[in-house]
Amino acid sequence: EALYQLLDGLGAQCPVKELSLPSNSIGPSGASILVNFLEKGKASDPVMQFLERLDLSNNELGNDGTTKLTKAIRKRVKNNFVDLRLSSNGIGHGGIETMMNKLLQHSIVSLSLDKNSIGDQGCQLIAASLPSMHSISRLNISFNQIGSLGISTLFKALVNCESMTYLGLSGNIMKISGAIAMGFTLAQHPRLE
Repeated sequence: EALYQLLDGLGAQCPVKELSLPSNSIGPSGASILVNFLEKGKASDPVMQFLERLDLSNNELGNDGTTKLTKAIRKRVKNNFVDLRLSSNGIGHGGIETMMNKLLQHSIVSLSLDKNSIGDQGCQLIAASLPSMHSISRLNISFNQIGSLGISTLFKALVNCESMTYLGLSGNIMKISGAIAMGFTLAQHPRLE
């Protein structure tokens, strides 16, 4: 209810470039409210047409809320999101699969998915999508229960991802094979921090 009133108060023609709503526990139902609001416009006249940064961290979106949100983002073909922050939302590999399939059309520059539970499967899905995401330069997937398999797959994909300059991996389970993959990638990708 409060989210609907906020969006309604801002209005469809609001020139805001960044919408930051972290830690509001909006859940999947709040994601539906946001999606319904964003989908009111037409392709030629989108709602909040300048919106390019969205922070919905720590909102309990889960896979369902993430799926709804990424479908709405995908429909905004003329309006690219450059920064999407979905940290601490209980997103698993199912939500990541939908998200990566939908975001490939956008020029995402920064994607924050830290403190979710994407695991090795989710990391592999991200790795498979990275070569097609030509604009991405920052990816944070720290604290996601990612093991050596996911880490190794990710680093193999990063060799061909020249736009990437920052990768956050803190709090995952790298082990020796992941460390070897990281060393190999860093030797071939000097821009990566």
